[in-house]
Amino acid sequence: MDQKGFFISEDDFYDMLSFLVSSAFLMSEGEESEEFYPSFRLMDAAYRLANLVDGEFEENGWVKSFSTDGEQGLELMGIDNEAFADFLLKSTVKLAKEIKNKARK
Repeated sequence: MDQKGFFISEDDFYDMLSFLVSSAFLMSEGEESEEFYPSFRLMDAAYRLANLVDGEFEENGWVKSFSTDGEQGLELMGIDNEAFADFLLKSTVKLAKEIKNKARK
């Protein structure tokens, strides 16, 4: 796999860091009423990260597609938990396929 570097701004770094740290805190407080809340926060962080690097190293636009799917999928949380669970599975498979394709290059 080709190693390419990219940089994020200091503001983006602190935004992502604060999101992850606050997510860890909120999850530790126990969101029992929302069984998918921890998954939601982690997927939100994944899509935020994808948005930060979109266009930085992708020739085929995979990251943009991943981000767009994330925006739509995250809206399902709390509305349709079955669809949200399916979104989690599809996102995992999509990422695994992309990593496998990258490894072949």
